[in-house]
Amino acid sequence: MRPTAYTRASTLGPIADVVAASGGSITRVFRRAELPLALLGAPDTLLPLRDHFGLLAQAARELGDHAFGARLGRQTTIAGLGIYGRWVTQAPTLLEAMDRARLSLPHMLQSATALTMRRVGSEVYWSYEPADAATEGRPQNEMLALWYMIAVARHFAGPRWLPSRVLIGGLPSGPRFGVGEQMGTETVTGDAPGAIVFGEQLLMAVNPKLGASAGLGAEELARIFDIPAPHDLAGQIGVLIELGLLGGSINLGDVVRKVGLSRRTLQRQLSGLGLSFADLLRDTRQRRAIALLRGTECTITEIAARLGYGDPAHFSRAFERWSGMAPSRWRELASA
Repeated sequence: MRPTAYTRASTLGPIADVVAASGGSITRVFRRAELPLALLGAPDTLLPLRDHFGLLAQAARELGDHAFGARLGRQTTIAGLGIYGRWVTQAPTLLEAMDRARLSLPHMLQSATALTMRRVGSEVYWSYEPADAATEGRPQNEMLALWYMIAVARHFAGPRWLPSRVLIGGLPSGPRFGVGEQMGTETVTGDAPGAIVFGEQLLMAVNPKLGASAGLGAEELARIFDIPAPHDLAGQIGVLIELGLLGGSINLGDVVRKVGLSRRTLQRQLSGLGLSFADLLRDTRQRRAIALLRGTECTITEIAARLGYGDPAHFSRAFERWSGMAPSRWRELASA
């Protein structure tokens, strides 16, 4: 299976609003990126980072806007990153927040990605370095990521703060026009990793809301560790199954196309783990069913549709096999 990073749909920020405000069609953007539009309502859902790149590339193409990632980034807030954003901005200083961001990123928000701090003289270079090899849409993703990093710093430095300059890699010479305007500060393009640059004294800026939050709850912490490791084949297939279910259905052929393996090779590798595609599909449906029954007010019919069942009776029979009771009864007991 080709190596890939995974990220949460929340990192897309208010993409639908920004595309619509510029006269584009978000439905067309998602269709061309071969992603389910339902991702917009499921911010905790994981997707391959290369698909995230591709979606941003399609949005930029839809609008004819080479600076789309930066334009989208201007509209983001750290609150949009959910528990990751909350955890980072509860740190006592910006230095500690950056360390939290570095350590928790692969567990909470995005795998196979480094946030690296380097000091050069009296300046700090805070860089964003995804290891995923995908190239299409990479500069758009980088501009968006840099704005999230600016949002972290603004929590400590104030809502209008900007770095002294921004470094962006991978932009060909033609599309550079407009990027600096959207970043709002001196922008340098080249081959180096994307980074924001600022004076080192800001590292000791005190959190203005220190002590205002009690930390993360148990259910929030439980969601931290669902990003699969680079060699966790079962976990990665589970991510693709859940993503497919958002679009209404998923089958082995869809997964084979996504992972870049032949059907026989994928089945053989899963078999070596004592698993099958049917096992992973069932396990993913079970987890999603529990989450939807506990965490939403969706009807049984709506849940069945979200899990790719043709009718609610089929889902109810499957759930009863798993749990020994009807999903409506399980929901009653779980909420008692």
